[in-house]
Amino acid sequence: MTDDPVDRPDPEREGPLTDDPDRHRDAAAVRESDERVRHSDPAVRARLRRRRRRTNRIYIGLGVALVVILIAYIAMYFLPVFAVREVNVNGPQTIPGEVVVERAAVAPGTPLLQVDTHAVARRVAGIPRVDQVTVTRDYPSALRIELVERTALVVVDVDGAQHLVDAQGIDFGEGEAPPGTPLLTVGENAQSNLPGIVRDLATVFDAVRGTAGQEITAVEVDTPASIVLTLGDGRIVEWGAAGRDQEKAIALQMVLEQPGETWNVSNPALPTSR
Repeated sequence: MTDDPVDRPDPEREGPLTDDPDRHRDAAAVRESDERVRHSDPAVRARLRRRRRRTNRIYIGLGVALVVILIAYIAMYFLPVFAVREVNVNGPQTIPGEVVVERAAVAPGTPLLQVDTHAVARRVAGIPRVDQVTVTRDYPSALRIELVERTALVVVDVDGAQHLVDAQGIDFGEGEAPPGTPLLTVGENAQSNLPGIVRDLATVFDAVRGTAGQEITAVEVDTPASIVLTLGDGRIVEWGAAGRDQEKAIALQMVLEQPGETWNVSNPALPTSR
């Protein structure tokens, strides 16, 4: 009677099954021997040579590309062919272009790459009428400045001079306001909070013009809770404090169809007239 054959693992085929250092060394020696035999095959050696040549070509190509980029950057940074010859200003309606160029303070002949566009933008943004500014390099030899000017929401009398104030409550100086810009009169109790009042008026104006379809010629604010509007046809609207503006505009739209000269919509659920 014979024993049934038992399958036993082949250590050379499956690798070491224990942490025995001797077996690890034997397995490493077998692998190294296999590698030498494989590399002795001419076909394998030829394939390895082709792979090395391909890798070398890639590295050489990358090196050449980097050198070309570096040379181009140096040329653009120093050569006069890429220097500032003109500054183009786009966008302003009331700011003279020469004022913008003077404030930009970019010396002609400065290489474009040496121009700090962020610093130029900050200098130009210092012009009171400038709301937004973008400065870009326009190769080969120009600098382009794009402007957005502030738009006056109201005109405010300051010591006898007409100052323009935008929807953010920013006073950007004296000037001629666009036709239809309301005149704002502010009481002593509201003057300290002028920027906040103007920001509130921006939403009020949008509601009156958009929903009620009315133009505004003047607005008086004795206190932040007492906004009084003068419409284009001369009628007076006592708005009260800012807030619930859409409801007040709807109430105003309804009551303006009735006779009356002065309307109070501070409570939009119960508008009154006198």
